Amino acid sequence: MGENVKVIVRCRPMNRKEIDKKSDSIVEIGDYAVSVVNPLARSAPRKSFTFDSVYNGLSKTETIYNDMCYSLVESTLEGYNGTIFAYGQTGCGKTHTMQGEGYSDAAENNGIIQRCFDHIFETISIATSVRYLALVSYLEIYNENIRDLLSANEPNSFKNHPLKDVPGVGVTVPTLTTQAVMNAMDCYNWLSVGNKNRITGATLMNEKSSRSHTIFTISLEQIQESAAAPPNLSSDQTIGNIRRGKLNLVDLAGSERQSKTGAFGDRLKEATKINLSLSALGNVISALVDSKTKHVPYRDSKLTRLLQDSLGGNTKTLMVACISPADSNYDETLSTLRYACRAKNISNVPTINEDPKDAQLRQYQEEILNLKRMLDESQQHESAVHYKFVEDNNKERERELWLEEAKSQMRQQMIAEMRNLKETTAEAANPKTEHSEQAVPQEQEDFQLHARKRIDLIKHSLIGGERVDDLQLRERHRMRKLEAKRHLSAIARALGRVESEDRDLLQGHYASIQQEINIKNERIKKCSQKIKMLEREVADLNSEFQLDREDYLDEIRYLGIQNKYWRIRFGMMISKPGNYPKTLKIT
Repeated sequence: MGENVKVIVRCRPMNRKEIDKKSDSIVEIGDYAVSVVNPLARSAPRKSFTFDSVYNGLSKTETIYNDMCYSLVESTLEGYNGTIFAYGQTGCGKTHTMQGEGYSDAAENNGIIQRCFDHIFETISIATSVRYLALVSYLEIYNENIRDLLSANEPNSFKNHPLKDVPGVGVTVPTLTTQAVMNAMDCYNWLSVGNKNRITGATLMNEKSSRSHTIFTISLEQIQESAAAPPNLSSDQTIGNIRRGKLNLVDLAGSERQSKTGAFGDRLKEATKINLSLSALGNVISALVDSKTKHVPYRDSKLTRLLQDSLGGNTKTLMVACISPADSNYDETLSTLRYACRAKNISNVPTINEDPKDAQLRQYQEEILNLKRMLDESQQHESAVHYKFVEDNNKERERELWLEEAKSQMRQQMIAEMRNLKETTAEAANPKTEHSEQAVPQEQEDFQLHARKRIDLIKHSLIGGERVDDLQLRERHRMRKLEAKRHLSAIARALGRVESEDRDLLQGHYASIQQEINIKNERIKKCSQKIKMLEREVADLNSEFQLDREDYLDEIRYLGIQNKYWRIRFGMMISKPGNYPKTLKIT
């Protein structure tokens, strides 16, 4: 069954610059609606938009998370894909909503991402009969290049990672660094590492403006406990059923106008790329809700390709539209609300990811089975050597069989590692020496020790059930989950009430003819008002298009002037190299 993208709006409070300028507030917040007043025509009717939830400047991130994010994160623990992303103009509170003020002892300062960490590992700790493997990755889309924020060498290399469309999996970045995590603190640490590598810059509208889009991904693979106990698996047992849920936490860079941000040079280039990718995102949203459009332009940018499954695919998606209340940001606020209103009509078809072929858990279990099989063979071989006298030629035969068995990648790697640590490798290679008679048994013993350590390491990488006896925690978790479901049900009832009234009107439930006339006259008035509102909407869209066009033309002119300046300058340097310092090199 299809499920629409859920959209909420968060309006930040006035910032210091807006207060100093004595800006007026043009936004009014209701329970599920946002009304915007045109500051140039305050007598004109307000523009109203309805969403799944709306939050004012006094709302806390904790409230938003409990109301709208809790159920989605619970779904990823059951094997669904989930995406939470913040959208809006620069300086409207997207990064504050997603990441808060960074990790601190004060929980109220945490953003949605940190709360997801706490929620996920709290739920895993009280899970019964299920074991989890948690993996994280963190990428950045900067100037249409994908950067790995968890790689130690990435900040200096600026490597562009390629995208790959994998059947049954979707669009992925296979070369990204993936880190296993055991608890929420591990996630905090990796998020902090990635944020240090992330690119930010100052503009007139935001001192710490995000100059890139980022996606922090948590992959949760799960398996039933009976199949998740590696030490008890025998070589003839099959691998159990595996589920994998994936949660994408997206912090988008904000749309910008050059006239407001004062961007130039690298900042202007960054803003141009940001605006182009956000424009591509808007085109994808528009195409998905337009029944006449057959082609959805996912390939227009790296951002839309990575969000392809989140918009019209197999994902439960929540969009957080962040807006400013100041009258100076009227056009940007209205544009954000329009895109958000379109996005809520996108329908996804989320399903549980059963038995993924590329699951890391499957690779781990296959490795465990191979290690146990080789351990059994090694023990049998050791027993035969201990209890039976073997001639020199038979020893050579056994040695050949052992080396042939070691051709498998896992065993060959372990044996090579052991040999490199020995100083007597050259002597061990001679089967006729006295030392060589003990080389194979010693090598077998080292291999067995290494294999058992590897099995224990894999076993301990699986988490779950650490606090299963904490009844207070289990009850608190149950109540939060129940409250989140109640809130979503209340939203569905509230938004469905208008549709019910329309159905009653069409079905003709009237007490008398006069009542029918009165109700239909009211309906005609509402329709007339709606027509006028749509006409004004068309005029506003034309005006917004002209503003965007002028902004893009200004950027093109500026970049053209820059390009012409540098071409002339480099031409003079080539034609008259003597006028410039000898240390200057032209490549």
